[in-house]
Amino acid sequence: MAERGSARWLESDDFAALDHGELARLVDRTSERELRHRLIGGVREIALREIFRRMPEYLRPARAEGFDAIVAWQITGASGGGIDEYRIRVSDGACRILTDHDEPPAISVRTDPATLLKIVTGNEDPVLAVLKQRLSVRGDLALAARLSKLFVVGPKV
Repeated sequence: MAERGSARWLESDDFAALDHGELARLVDRTSERELRHRLIGGVREIALREIFRRMPEYLRPARAEGFDAIVAWQITGASGGGIDEYRIRVSDGACRILTDHDEPPAISVRTDPATLLKIVTGNEDPVLAVLKQRLSVRGDLALAARLSKLFVVGPKV
């Protein structure tokens, strides 16, 4: 278990092997400053790839009924000051990671990797992140308001 304030676990080759509950606990025990410091370069790429790889596993199909949208996740802090974009499609009670960007998204969410990691592990409320201006949402705001209820956040029970 990591010490409070330490994010050495982010540099571990075992990051992808962490279960959701352990990941949530580690994020909770790590200071904001340390998370932001560690989530750069290769570690950032590994963390983002893992977050989006797991996203379909955490969809709540019953809550996704009637939801049909492409969501573009724009993650700031890429090398050279750029933005990495990941797209998902939630429809028919399923979530798929999209590799093409042919269709326009109904919702665009922009945030930094530390805030995203805190939100998906249940350590930060997305509404508070918006109020703190660490997360912004564009597009169909009615659909966007449903996003946080579609996915399990925090440790799975």
